[in-house]
Amino acid sequence: MPETQIRQKDNAPQPYNMQQADTLPQEFATHLTAAEVGALWVQYTNNTLADCMFQYYLAKDEDREIRQVVSFAQQVTRMQLRRIQAILKSDNYPLPIGFTDSDVNPEAPRLYSDPFFLAYIRSLAGLGLLNYGMSTILSSREDARQHFQQSIAETVELEDLVVKTEKKKGLYVRGPYIPAAARPEFVEKSDFLGGIFGPKRPLSAIEIGNIFAGAQNNIMGKPLLMGFAQTAEDKELREFFLRGKEIAHKHIEVLSALLINNDLPAPMSLDSYVTGSTVAPFSDKLMLQHTMLIVQAGLTYYGLALGSTARSDISGSYVRLMTEVSEYLEDAAQLMIKHKWMEQPPLAVDRRELALQ
Repeated sequence: MPETQIRQKDNAPQPYNMQQADTLPQEFATHLTAAEVGALWVQYTNNTLADCMFQYYLAKDEDREIRQVVSFAQQVTRMQLRRIQAILKSDNYPLPIGFTDSDVNPEAPRLYSDPFFLAYIRSLAGLGLLNYGMSTILSSREDARQHFQQSIAETVELEDLVVKTEKKKGLYVRGPYIPAAARPEFVEKSDFLGGIFGPKRPLSAIEIGNIFAGAQNNIMGKPLLMGFAQTAEDKELREFFLRGKEIAHKHIEVLSALLINNDLPAPMSLDSYVTGSTVAPFSDKLMLQHTMLIVQAGLTYYGLALGSTARSDISGSYVRLMTEVSEYLEDAAQLMIKHKWMEQPPLAVDRRELALQ
């Protein structure tokens, strides 16, 4: 079966013309803003990481339909990398080093089963859509805006392909269902906002969706960290990944309890999708960077949920979860610096240092 090809919609934003990278038209002649450079820099680094993951997945995938999804995800990732290269080159910015073939070992034994690949790609696509939307809002230069808009269109198509494949294979987990109200209503009492003590009102549809999404994010992250803990070469990192797995497990329990206590189903575990292999398919550097990526995703989901939660007890839970995750993220950054793996993003000019030279 031929590989899935990216389909261009008639009304979709057109990708940046790579052949014009050295002779930009006048409307592209302005310098990239700091926000544009930062977003492109982060996307480039993350995409090089994702490309390594997809190389390994394609080497191990045994399911023909899931392999098509992974292949399509790799196509999207590499197209975006080429566009970013052209845009950064146009303004003389050096490319991040990111991750290369030296960070992946496709010959390593299978660490994750095929269904995990689908859950992984859908999670990555969801985070990408959040980031690309914000990047579009913060961008003003036309080629950058076109790139992020095209990235959204590509990622929507990828996420749609994942969902269709999961549904076809009976792997898709729907969110909780609640009966429709008879009519619209207004809040009449302040106890709608809840409190630490006393009876709580039922969860709202908005709160249910956010809690379910937060639980799913941790359910995907937990087996990923389990695999990292089994295969990392550095003992300190193995212990660090185990700590992350335990944090994810705790957060799953907290969020799932909120659903179960309201007689709603919690999402199912993916822990059984991790094999017993102890041979590393990825470098320690890649696994630690990836851990930072999924922790940052968790903070993003919690932040969005916190902003739309009306019950004060749930808001308090999010604050506690975010505090724990923030501390873990800081420890991950310290480990990256310790091993000299943290690539420095573009910085503003230090005027004080210039003045004292």
